[in-house]
Amino acid sequence: MKTLVLIFLLLSPSCLYGHSVSDYQLYTAIGSSKDNQYSSIVIRKLFYNSKVHYLTVNPETLSTHIQAGSTLNVSECPWETIRRNHKNTPYIEALRDAELNAETLQDAGITHFFPSQRGVDLTIDLCPSRRPLDRSLFTELTSELGKEEKPVPLAVAITGLWMKEHDLDLQWLLDREKNKELSIVWINHSYNHRTSKELPLRENFLLEKGTDIKFEILQTEAEMIEKGITPSIFFRFPGLVSDDKLFHQVTAYGLIPVGSDAWLGKNQWPKEGSIILVHANGNEPIGIHRFVQLMKDEKENSVNKKWLLFDLRESIVETERAKDKD
Repeated sequence: MKTLVLIFLLLSPSCLYGHSVSDYQLYTAIGSSKDNQYSSIVIRKLFYNSKVHYLTVNPETLSTHIQAGSTLNVSECPWETIRRNHKNTPYIEALRDAELNAETLQDAGITHFFPSQRGVDLTIDLCPSRRPLDRSLFTELTSELGKEEKPVPLAVAITGLWMKEHDLDLQWLLDREKNKELSIVWINHSYNHRTSKELPLRENFLLEKGTDIKFEILQTEAEMIEKGITPSIFFRFPGLVSDDKLFHQVTAYGLIPVGSDAWLGKNQWPKEGSIILVHANGNEPIGIHRFVQLMKDEKENSVNKKWLLFDLRESIVETERAKDKD
């Protein structure tokens, strides 16, 4: 099988900003360039200005792109066939690894990496909140790490309701990304992030009766695109809560669930390769404080490139490639 790489004419989601995306849907296919030299995996179809576009995944790098239908030859294909035919790519290998941790009630999916050098992956959750974005976290990141890592890599798990209520804060984040201060992997964190203080975990969050998982996934992605964001292939369960059935519903959309082994607000301390979780929605300042202190403690190491923040996609690729060599 020829190597799958992505060298296409790509459409920036900023081109769609301010315009309505319609008929956004799960759609699995193989997309090939017009000369049939390069291929990608198609996971969504959408319409903009009555013209078809696709959300595609490079299965070797895990990067995602929105592409106009006119740039691709598209062959619809069942998801299980795609998984089987591309089983040796980092994308599908990571899906399989995540599914090995599908049955746990909390923190299912990928929670830790084994990097070749010291460092961590930072994930920042934006659950629905009336409070403003904690911008200080992002300014501290660029201040402390911007000289050694520019743009600073991180992942933001965003909800639909947060986007709806925080347009100026979101634009501020996108400006940091546009100015090459930050490199953000955008994680789908559901639309409503339903939660109840009364319900037990097995009936809470996305496990609450009446939850429409199709809406929670697709509506969030559609509005991300309308805001100028390219959705990634990652998903974070609200509250980090799921069951086996829900887990496989999510992976059927081509999404890799990402948990955390270092939720700083819950006194979980990071190790090498940890996936750190903090909240920048104003609801958990202690986690922000602890991460800023961690950066300061590692300042000398970060200056000498002995402690780094990693890109979530690159961490997965490195992990899967290391396994292939074993």
